[in-house]
Amino acid sequence: MTFIVVLMATLWHYTIPEAYSQDNQSSGTGHFRGNISVTNNGLSLIPAFSLNRPAAIFELSLGGERLSFDPEMRFALDGQPWSFIFWWRYKIIKSEKFRLHVGAHPAFIFENKLVANGNGTMVQSMEAKRFFAGEISPRYALNEKVTVSFLYLAGRSLGKVPFALNQFVATGVQFNRVSLSEKLFFNASPQLFYLKMNEKDGYFASSSIVIGKKDFPISLGSIISKKIVSEIEVDNWIWNVSLIYSFNNEFVKRSNPML
Repeated sequence: MTFIVVLMATLWHYTIPEAYSQDNQSSGTGHFRGNISVTNNGLSLIPAFSLNRPAAIFELSLGGERLSFDPEMRFALDGQPWSFIFWWRYKIIKSEKFRLHVGAHPAFIFENKLVANGNGTMVQSMEAKRFFAGEISPRYALNEKVTVSFLYLAGRSLGKVPFALNQFVATGVQFNRVSLSEKLFFNASPQLFYLKMNEKDGYFASSSIVIGKKDFPISLGSIISKKIVSEIEVDNWIWNVSLIYSFNNEFVKRSNPML
């Protein structure tokens, strides 16, 4: 379960737009941006590992031209924590057309389990599972609105948990800020992916779509996933709908502060 929730954080979040292009970035520039979303169904890649109830998701990014800290914090709407994922990402290649980044993170996944108390009664207790994962992802921009991407991610559970080593490979296309009208646009990210969990594996298709209004911070999003062939027991279809608030702040580091 832990690894699947990590994959959800990497692939099924609504993409945070980049603050700068390569042309207008300069030394000392940085960003603080993020998405805050509320959804009717907290999903992971495999339905059996989803939250399966309404959730709030906080996806943040703080950093500079190359290195960024990208924490992702997820909660059920009753306040119960779902997962905390603390990504560090570094852009190795960063050109106008081609980008390559690597990333790694520790994470904590929270689950409620029934345990026996001192009186022999079963009570609910929250357990935090720990794991570590790393990724490598090249991206190539065909033009300003269409990008082709590839992702390889491997994760290892820490401690005594069922899944020790898992692998994930995905390829997809991102359509960015495609105009629907003078004021409306949409982003879409269809992809195919392969997932291996110990001795079981499977092939899947998924897509996320976001519809928004230009110069307005609130948008509407949805995620849909379809099983193609899988030894992993999953539903044929899963989906959700989310309301998303996005912000994007830029800053410049000054060697001599202005008074």
